[in-house]
Amino acid sequence: MMDERTENRIIFLLLCAGSVIIAFNLAALTIVIPSMSGELRSTDIAVARMINFYMIPYGLGALIYAPLTTKVSYRKVLGFCYLIFGISCLVCAVSRTLFGLFAGSMGAGIAAAGITPLALMLIGDLYEKNQRGRLVGLFFGASFFSSLAGIVLAGIASWRWLFIVPAIMAALTAGWLWAFRWPLLGRTHQARVDYTLIFRETRIRETFIFILTISLLYHAAQKWFGVYLARDYGLDKLTVSFLFIMMSMASLAGQLIGGKVSDQQGRGSSCFVGLLALGSGAMLLVWKYPFWGLAGVLCLFSMGWTIGHNGISTILTDYPDEHRPMIASLNSALRFASGGIGFLISSYFVRYGFGLTFFGIGVLLLALFWPLRRIIKGEA
Repeated sequence: MMDERTENRIIFLLLCAGSVIIAFNLAALTIVIPSMSGELRSTDIAVARMINFYMIPYGLGALIYAPLTTKVSYRKVLGFCYLIFGISCLVCAVSRTLFGLFAGSMGAGIAAAGITPLALMLIGDLYEKNQRGRLVGLFFGASFFSSLAGIVLAGIASWRWLFIVPAIMAALTAGWLWAFRWPLLGRTHQARVDYTLIFRETRIRETFIFILTISLLYHAAQKWFGVYLARDYGLDKLTVSFLFIMMSMASLAGQLIGGKVSDQQGRGSSCFVGLLALGSGAMLLVWKYPFWGLAGVLCLFSMGWTIGHNGISTILTDYPDEHRPMIASLNSALRFASGGIGFLISSYFVRYGFGLTFFGIGVLLLALFWPLRRIIKGEA
């Protein structure tokens, strides 16, 4: 008979597997959009719409799972998510038309939406408070290395492998979950889930409005980087992949810097530094640069996002424990839904030029300093 401590470790590995699965192709797909458009006989802007079909359903789906776990066990809900995600990735991998690609992306978005919120809820339910921060860091750290592996694969293999690999991993994880019926995963979530409770509190409401806005603007720029580098700089897939690896390393550095600044100088300092770097990086893309100058600007943008992300995420962890499941779900919902909407809106502007579009996004990002001051003042 397995003791509870060992069971908790296995469950955590299962949750990390979910983080690896959904992160594998998330960044890499923006690299391969130009090659996908050639194979599917369409334009890169048309193929890029698959991002909307993933992100917006993800955002809407994230609201479903927290209430669902009050009625259905964690094991059944997670098993459903892994199974549908794997099938959807397989549909994308074999697609010969945009319709198949979009349908698979929509299914993958709905299924992936449950994995991160449920992981955060389970970490909160199964582990002591003094263990949770380290485990959350390990959970998201797994997604970073998975995303990095996907970026490398994007540079050397067919885009279809970006869907085949997570489909196989999802099938194995779903099988593992159903084969071993751990009692702890047979539980349902006991606390009440009511999203309206959160929006009755002004501070939390303002924080989520800020998250919605900054995520909309960030994804309106970042999701176009693959097409931008191929079109405006004429870079091949391998070179673009190398730049994305550099951006990923800058993002990791930003997480570490943001965590240190948040703990030592306060959450507000991390948010302000991150927002300044993010907005400045976007505005600087209005000009063209030699290769290493371009790499520096893209890394500034990426680092700014994760420094600020760490600050605002830490603010969310400071809110009352009873709101944790709803905050986790709403955070995922708003980030992805607004990101998909931002990407959709920006698609009408990038037709006239990437540089000016990115410059406008940078101006709007820096304009967020005023609402951010209100949020930080409320936290003081």
